[in-house]
Amino acid sequence: MATRRQPLIPGWLIPGLCAAALMITVSLAAFLALWLNAPSGAWSTIWRDSYLWHVVRFSFWQAFLSAVLSVVPAVFLARALYRRRFPGRLALLRLCAMTLILPVLVAVFGILSVYGRQGWLASLWQMLGLQWTFSPYGLQGILLAHVFFNLPMASRLLLQSLESIPGEQRQLAAQLGMRGWHF
Repeated sequence: MATRRQPLIPGWLIPGLCAAALMITVSLAAFLALWLNAPSGAWSTIWRDSYLWHVVRFSFWQAFLSAVLSVVPAVFLARALYRRRFPGRLALLRLCAMTLILPVLVAVFGILSVYGRQGWLASLWQMLGLQWTFSPYGLQGILLAHVFFNLPMASRLLLQSLESIPGEQRQLAAQLGMRGWHF
């Protein structure tokens, strides 16, 4: 019979927990300071502010669209990359990794040089005699930037998850008749 007891919290977890506790404490202290220094009745005017609710609704809508437009194609891309070995697969995976190390400012300027009002696509449309109506400064631009960064990251994470499933589990699932999207 073993007499050694396992620690309740592993030692490697303690620095992360301390950092998380510090961030939560600082955030709560900031909100407490705002709460205590706000004039009485100010909170009711804040809750009735229509602009605040417009911004909150826009933020949630934008976050929802960003998540859907990033994760749904990432599922299909990760599944395709896992199922098939093809020429250029490694290059595509490296291209997906590029967005993780690319500085945000460089990516934003790249997006603007392609999709902006004076960008490559606008010039191409103008040469074809068409009007370029895409604006990278509103919801469309926010979604484009989020998908640019999040789609490759989500697809790589999902691909790593698929590759971590042992072959025995895949064989067992196949024997149980679970094929395709069942697992």
